[in-house]
Amino acid sequence: MIFRLHGIRLRYNRDSIASLKTRILQHLSLKETELVSFSVVRRSIDARKKPVSLVYTVDCVTTENISHKDITPPEELKQLEVPVGKMPLPHAPVVVGAGPAGLFAAYMLAKSGYQPILLERGQAIEKRMAAIAEFARTRVPNPESNVLFGLGGAGTYSDGKLTTSLSHPIVGTILHTLVELGAPERILTDAKPHIGTDLLQGVVTNLAAKIEEMGGHLFTETKLTGLKHQNGKVVGVETSKRSFDTTQVVLAIGHSARDTWEMLEGTGVALAPKPFQVGVRVEHPQNWLDTLQYGEGAGHPALGAADYKVTARIDNVPVFSFCMCPGGHTIATVNEPNQLSVNGMSHHARNAPFSSSGIVVTLAPEVYGAVNTESALRFVRTLEKNCFERGGGDYTAPAQRLVDMVEGNRSTVLPKSSFAFGLTPTSLETLFPPFIYNPIVQALPIFNRRLPGFIHPESVAIAPEARASSPLRIVRDKDTRQSVSLAGLYPAGEGSGYAGGIMSAALDGINAALKIIEQYKPLQG
Repeated sequence: MIFRLHGIRLRYNRDSIASLKTRILQHLSLKETELVSFSVVRRSIDARKKPVSLVYTVDCVTTENISHKDITPPEELKQLEVPVGKMPLPHAPVVVGAGPAGLFAAYMLAKSGYQPILLERGQAIEKRMAAIAEFARTRVPNPESNVLFGLGGAGTYSDGKLTTSLSHPIVGTILHTLVELGAPERILTDAKPHIGTDLLQGVVTNLAAKIEEMGGHLFTETKLTGLKHQNGKVVGVETSKRSFDTTQVVLAIGHSARDTWEMLEGTGVALAPKPFQVGVRVEHPQNWLDTLQYGEGAGHPALGAADYKVTARIDNVPVFSFCMCPGGHTIATVNEPNQLSVNGMSHHARNAPFSSSGIVVTLAPEVYGAVNTESALRFVRTLEKNCFERGGGDYTAPAQRLVDMVEGNRSTVLPKSSFAFGLTPTSLETLFPPFIYNPIVQALPIFNRRLPGFIHPESVAIAPEARASSPLRIVRDKDTRQSVSLAGLYPAGEGSGYAGGIMSAALDGINAALKIIEQYKPLQG
């Protein structure tokens, strides 16, 4: 008999295959000879009661038929079926942007025989790492190669989270593809999978190489500068190096390609302001969080670094944690000079001494005064410029202790931080408009009740977290996924306003590629 068994619990310090097998036998009242095999499908941590438990879902094969309340039929990985169109495709499709959306769009097209051209304005990983190191040394950013632009996109320098609420069958395909290209196998079973920036760099390099191996063509350091169009249809793209004739363009430009948004609007492509998230990045000592969440299990390798998720509504405004990076770092996310934004990043081991999490407010366009592209970008750029200047004009970041924020005091001394450029003590109230600052301050006591000690004497808020999502959406038809302004243009991913994270962006990119595949025949030769 083959079945799926749910809810097998082990204490955190008994995390082994032998212990799991013993527990399965006990749970089902089986003899050892009756359990032919089992495999882990899902592993999660339950820290609601101490000691902390590990909770498993396993697929089992037994010699006997079993009836039990905790078993269900097993689920097979659904194979992605791709119906192929019949229209001839005069030129290879072009994918703009090599973040998760662009890479997976190009991967799907290449795998299906369409020989896509993949354009990335930034550099490949090794050069990109050198540019980031140079920024750290000189404090002079490279506007085309940084933690936002380059192979892998902004997600390469993050925690590499793969959590998603999506249940689409393509999600399994994405995860298995990542494992084939070097991601740890445990992302297939962890309830909260992550790769980490150190491993993700190799994975995206392998993914790009696989695309080329399957017939695709990657051009790094090649920026989209214009779209060619006739009679409301795309006929080509202009880049910083050369032009390409094409009738199909997947536009996966990322959430920080502001100059590209401006170019698109000048070309006549419809964009619209949308709700987005702005706030601060909050750091805590990781050992405090581990002890709070795991008690005596803090530091145990079976549990790893603890995380948290907090939410509140203040006067109907959502305030919540974003991109929580356990054992991580706060980094500068900069591509435009004299602007400052921050985000979080973790290595796979998550072994740094700080937790780093965005605490952000969702802003509707009417709240921050966005009526068009120009006003939306002006709002964000003004906030980033003010924070840059208040920090000291050299990418030192303005910051305030959480204790001072709730007590209404300007910080004069700050705790240690992972932010490599340094912090300037200040009052963030003077930098943020009330519709951002006040909800965050009012939410902190709520978070402190849920996580006692959240307003920790060594916790600090670093400003601004302004790249959590895109303030703009490239308007597309929900059925064709094409721009409402330009046929053959497929806005996809975070920069187009249709995703929020690695998995949802990758899925959106694949869905754009599938629309092309459904219409056209693969290229010959």
